Amino acid sequence: MLTLPMLIFFGLPSTVANGTNRIAILFQNCFALYQFHKNGHLNWRLSLMLAVPTTIASVYGARIAVNIADETFDTLLATFMVIFAILLIIKPQRFMKRDFNLKVSIPLLLVAFTLIGFYGGTLQAGVGFFISLILLMLIPRIPMAEVHGIKTLVVTIYVSISLLVFIFNDMIDWKFAIALSIGSAIGGSFGGKYASIMPDRLLQRILIGAIIFFALILILK
Repeated sequence: MLTLPMLIFFGLPSTVANGTNRIAILFQNCFALYQFHKNGHLNWRLSLMLAVPTTIASVYGARIAVNIADETFDTLLATFMVIFAILLIIKPQRFMKRDFNLKVSIPLLLVAFTLIGFYGGTLQAGVGFFISLILLMLIPRIPMAEVHGIKTLVVTIYVSISLLVFIFNDMIDWKFAIALSIGSAIGGSFGGKYASIMPDRLLQRILIGAIIFFALILILK
């Protein structure tokens, strides 16, 4: 939600920024996966099952993304950024009863992750938040650590495949991709320390404020 508009503001065409951003995501997720696997928080069976429809849909989404006009892409991104900010404010997970039968939830999960894959292939921004909401809503009593593990593995798989669409269409700026990957790794290590001592409400307000700020600039642009 923040790095994609930032790349656009640095002067990259929106479609190139969309592809370039995914290199850093893949880089981050590879390190995160190791930690989840090390700590036993990866549900491989469920993750791989959900990754199949997500990956297929993401390829179709990526094929659309590489042909979207920059103005249209900016408008779509700004719209979903506003939706994302509203969801952060409302916190819909508070109202989830989580009383679904898991057998009934599997078909719903597959449909939901197909839609998520299409969105991820097209825009990607904030997809982890939507994945978390779906998992919390449809899988009773799932631990948050497992939610993050599933999210990370599914995103890693479909980004690895759909990224090829951007590479084949020459929509990766490798200098920006490398810089963003290194910067995100360094920033994440420092940010993780401060996140543990800063109040959740303050962190949330900073994130919401940054998202709305970037969304407004995209709309004005």
